Order: sequence, then structure tokens, then C-alpha cells
Amino acid sequence: MPTYVKRHWNQTRGDEYDAWGTSWWYFEVDPDGWVTRQIEQYDGGVRLRYSTVRSDDQFGALAETPLDLAEAAYLIISQAEFELLWRAA
Repeated sequence: MPTYVKRHWNQTRGDEYDAWGTSWWYFEVDPDGWVTRQIEQYDGGVRLRYSTVRSDDQFGALAETPLDLAEAAYLIISQAEFELLWRAA
């Protein structure tokens, strides 16, 4: 059963899309810590989404290493919250 978490990045991208601002990242994570779906939501309104079906584009990519959900920065969210954002992205 997947786990759903979010994490805020207080830094901007540092690239040509820096004006998008800081971002919240949302993850669907399998029991081994691998990300199966990911949403990036930037303060400027841009939303990106990645999955095992579409893992990258010109703006970014699905996480390539497992997440350590024991890190305090990850906040547990509900599947319903994740799915709502996924559909909107």
C-alpha cells in the first residue's frame, strides 16, 4: 500500500524557471521508498507531474532514488488529497 507525503522546498529552482518561486512536492511512495507518482506545485501557479508512465520532460523528472520518509521534512497526507492534486495537475 502506498504512502502519500508532501514536502516544501524553500528555495527556487535556480534555473531559467526560477520565477516560478518556491514549491511544494507531493509524492506517492511504495513500501520500499520508491516514488511512483510526483507532483511539483510552484508558488507561481505552475504544476508538474511525473509517474512511472511519464517519468520526465524538459522541466524535471520523477525522483530517481528512494525517499527516507523518516526525515522530518516529509508530512503525511491522505490519498484523497494527493488524488485531488493529481487530477488538477
